[in-house]
Amino acid sequence: MSAKPIGYLMEQTLGNTTHYLNLRRAEAMAEAPGPLWLPIEYKHSRVPWTLTGSRLARKALVDVLPRLDGIFMHTTTLALACVDLFMKKSTVLSTDGTPANKRHMRTAYGMNDQGRLVEGTKRAIFKRVYGTAVGLVGWSNWAKQSFVDDYGYREEHVAVIPPGVDVEQFLPGDRDHALPRILFVGGDFERKGGALLLDVFRRRLRGRAELILVTRDAVQPQPGVTVHHGIRANSPELRELYATSDLFVLPTLADCFSLVLMEALAAGMPVVASRVGGIPDIVLDGKTGHLLNAGDGDALGDAIEALVTDTNRRHRMGEQGRADALRRFDACENARRLFEFVRSRC
Repeated sequence: MSAKPIGYLMEQTLGNTTHYLNLRRAEAMAEAPGPLWLPIEYKHSRVPWTLTGSRLARKALVDVLPRLDGIFMHTTTLALACVDLFMKKSTVLSTDGTPANKRHMRTAYGMNDQGRLVEGTKRAIFKRVYGTAVGLVGWSNWAKQSFVDDYGYREEHVAVIPPGVDVEQFLPGDRDHALPRILFVGGDFERKGGALLLDVFRRRLRGRAELILVTRDAVQPQPGVTVHHGIRANSPELRELYATSDLFVLPTLADCFSLVLMEALAAGMPVVASRVGGIPDIVLDGKTGHLLNAGDGDALGDAIEALVTDTNRRHRMGEQGRADALRRFDACENARRLFEFVRSRC
């Protein structure tokens, strides 16, 4: 009896969309008959996306379930309304971070704190969701540890597979310019630490470096600061900024993982980032960049100044970052690992 496809339900939000597109480009590496792609488009609503998205995922699954050998779902935000379907087909669930991972980040994400009762109920619900899966994928060891410690999932059934980056698209380029260029890419300017970076630049780095900000928020250009709005992920314009900037800074206040840091490493830049979420899995502190405590403006200024004033150090860290991206974050290779893990479970 010939194999059936596995349905890949993919949430279409921010970096998750990039992950989906990278998997599509690597589709030829999947075992025949290949994935059946089911992208779930984000719908803005007063109803929480956890409910809206999972209903959309369920609707997409019900129509095709008899044709599938199994289900892969990224992220688990889409899972709540689908638990009974997971019991009918072998399912692998994937996420950048669990609800328990994110409980201390709610304020930074603009959400209210939850009481113990709500948090306990939510944990019980997701323990049931994860318990229906034949395998789990975490983007980082931080996520994996939460699956095990917070939800009691068996460690041997959890794979850590980061999404990766197209290392042939994000490449070092011409960096021969008068002042070092600092690049920041973050749609949510406040949460990603853009305001802190801008303050540090004004106080300590103006006239000694250029600051390039890529964001969707209404930030105004000023002396030494260039602001780009409307630049799409993976676009030629964005890749050019990566190729021609000298260091990448993301002093984020809250994050589960960060595709832009992997893109910066692939482009041969040292990175300065916050030690939050799964980011310590990305940056080799002292080798490919520097990890700092979130919100520490003094440490941020010191780390950036050290790289701005030392060209050889920037080059050395950038070369190590590029090599590490090729070794650990090649989207094509990581897609192959993901396809193999999913098919082995389904």
